[in-house]
Amino acid sequence: MLRKYFLLTLVLFHVFFVSNNAYAQDNTKNKIAVLLGFEYLSPIDRDRNIDTYILDVFYPVAEISPINLRISALASFAYATGDITQIEGEYSEGTMHDVNYKNSAFALGPGVQLDWRVFKDEQLSFHLEGIGNLFIYNDKFPAGGKYYNFMWRIGPSVYYKLDNSSKVGVGYHWSHASNGTGVRPENPSYDAEGVFIRYSRLF
Repeated sequence: MLRKYFLLTLVLFHVFFVSNNAYAQDNTKNKIAVLLGFEYLSPIDRDRNIDTYILDVFYPVAEISPINLRISALASFAYATGDITQIEGEYSEGTMHDVNYKNSAFALGPGVQLDWRVFKDEQLSFHLEGIGNLFIYNDKFPAGGKYYNFMWRIGPSVYYKLDNSSKVGVGYHWSHASNGTGVRPENPSYDAEGVFIRYSRLF
């Protein structure tokens, strides 16, 4: 399963970076669109009490105009902190018990965003998006896990056009983080949900 995740990441980035040249040629205004976002994700499960703060920097690399789909590469910086509860011991020996671990870590990594614009008028636009990240941590995170996690985020957003070159947006995400090694103690995956704010500008 882990190998499939890595292969998928490599294929996606190859496609997106190749598409970047075509997207740049189609951008007749010759302007660079940069999108900055800040996100807070709160825990869903009581045994995965982890708060996550993420700063995203997006850069569009391709757009499929007939279906209003934009593909962007992003660099993400995250800080996660909290505690998790793991079950340890042997069931056959009657020694199973809960153990609580406090943990925190910084992370960074690349990502890919698929942004589908569902509706647009002069000032407002409504979107549905999905984001996939590969995060590398400065410590094994969560406790008992690996130095990396794949994080998936999905949800709606609304953008308001400020002027011809800038806009602001807010949205909601459901998130799942896992190192892709299956259901085992070495993969303390966790789910979260939260909100984000963004600012986009053409330069």
